[in-house]
Amino acid sequence: MRRVEKTDNLVLTALMTCLVCLATYALKIPNPLTQGYVHIGDTFIFMSVLVLGKKNSAIASAVGAAMADIMGGYAIFAIGTFFAKGLMAFVMGLLIEKGYERTVVEGHTKFLSFNAFEYMAMVLGGLTEVAIYVVVNALVYGNFTIGLMSIPGNIGQFVVSMVIAVILTHALLKTPVKRYFAYANK
Repeated sequence: MRRVEKTDNLVLTALMTCLVCLATYALKIPNPLTQGYVHIGDTFIFMSVLVLGKKNSAIASAVGAAMADIMGGYAIFAIGTFFAKGLMAFVMGLLIEKGYERTVVEGHTKFLSFNAFEYMAMVLGGLTEVAIYVVVNALVYGNFTIGLMSIPGNIGQFVVSMVIAVILTHALLKTPVKRYFAYANK
């Protein structure tokens, strides 16, 4: 990797970390069932995977979301959030990479828009997050029922974020910014 590419990667990782943190921290909707909150930070987690690939997006997602928990008064969830959001991004990125390798073999050469595989990767990444938060909430509150009660809010959160991410990504792929998308130029 050239020096310029390393710098671009570092800057984009920092940018996505900040966007994940800001969207998670600034737009909170309290969830009275779990004493937590719902947010649209997952939008930028999904987008970070498309921009950075699996490894750097996992870092940006984990750090950005955990920072938002700490700044927002939910520090008890920060470690769980770190793992939930990091694995969410990594799973999505891994699945997209495997799907990309498959489509290149079948003759497709570019990732320019979403297909069923990218949607499936987003859903499986989101479900990874939901499963981890069931365990995190059960551990934090000492009650598995509360962990189960977090499922609807977390599913709603990632679905709404997924829709917003798809809309934003489609718009960005029509601009020169698309050159920064990890899968747009392969």
